Amino acid sequence: MKPQHQCNQSTCRRLIDYDQQYCESHKPRTQRPQQSYAERMEKDGQYRRFYKSKSWQNLSFRYRLSHPVCEECIQLGLAVKADVTDHIVEIKDDWSRRLDETNLRSLCHHHHAIKTKQEQIKRSSK
Repeated sequence: MKPQHQCNQSTCRRLIDYDQQYCESHKPRTQRPQQSYAERMEKDGQYRRFYKSKSWQNLSFRYRLSHPVCEECIQLGLAVKADVTDHIVEIKDDWSRRLDETNLRSLCHHHHAIKTKQEQIKRSSK
């Protein structure tokens, strides 16, 4: 007989085999396979290299110097420091606009996270 422990679900006290994480009623519905570092780099390597490049870092810094306040917060009547230079049209959608200043806007971390989440939802529904 294998050693047992409680299900990892915080409210469940059911005992399960030690090599399992959850009981049958709390197992995740879908488990997507974890990508290896090499797979992620092969898929997103071009974009990662771009965001670390001197040309992007210089453009991003200069843009935030000339637009120091979050452009979404301004529309709400707030003055919040911009933390991120964001591409309006993602570079995954149009690589040629990656250094185009008309495709940039300054955002705070809060609004950048909202925009990123919306883009992820849009991509997953395609």
